[in-house]
Amino acid sequence: MKKIYTIIIMCAIMMMFATEAKSQIVKGEGFLGFNLSQIDGDKAFGYKHIGVHAGIGAIVPVYQKKNFNIDIALELALNQRGSHQGQIYNDSIDANNIITGEYDAHLTYLEVPLMVYFSDKQITSFGIGASYGRLIGLREYEHGKETNVNLTYTGDDKFSLDDWCILADLKFRIHERLKLGFRYQYSLAPIRTRDYDLINGQPDMAWQDVKQYNNVLTARLIYVFNEDRSQYIYDEYQFTGNNPKIHQKTIDKKLKKLRKQREREERKAEKNAK
Repeated sequence: MKKIYTIIIMCAIMMMFATEAKSQIVKGEGFLGFNLSQIDGDKAFGYKHIGVHAGIGAIVPVYQKKNFNIDIALELALNQRGSHQGQIYNDSIDANNIITGEYDAHLTYLEVPLMVYFSDKQITSFGIGASYGRLIGLREYEHGKETNVNLTYTGDDKFSLDDWCILADLKFRIHERLKLGFRYQYSLAPIRTRDYDLINGQPDMAWQDVKQYNNVLTARLIYVFNEDRSQYIYDEYQFTGNNPKIHQKTIDKKLKKLRKQREREERKAEKNAK
């Protein structure tokens, strides 16, 4: 748990700086969305498990040239992942053993993704990175009944408490500081190794020592705090007459004014530095 406490403190400090920074160097963000997930290797197929994706983050610009930007983002997220399979048959061994093929795994992680984003015109961003997740909640159901697998379970088919993932991310600006994001992530190491003794009532060696991995699709809304609007190439200025449309001349005029203001601030900062 010391790892988790350290990570939370680091993210809280970064968020504090993001909120108070007058130079707009570090930006803060909050996000909320949902996960569609599956566990590869559990005999249940499809992104059928729905879970919550929510958290905060800090964004640090590291490179900027004309319309191209590179940023590093550190996030702290609550991620619900897992697997779901509905009833596919109904076989009764006895009154206490009804085999239905149902399966559910609910895994809750406290996760810390570290991302590198490449942005074009501050409108579209593509990110790649990695994350560490700590399992903080676990429930598993087979054939409609809860199993004895939980966070303290120590059997051979226990879930790992640690999950290292690789991530790919795409974000679009939809209005001012509001963005729409899509993310894909996959476990780098197995989260569990399991033996299936019988498949359809028969032994099957192909299902021995099966390694399982988290496989997750995420959709989320992201709001960026204390973002410097003067750096954007496009701004939203519209006519309000009978035929509303983007007025390019107005945009160019406003951007020219913002660039001059930015140049004055940079010259002033250089002067004060001397």
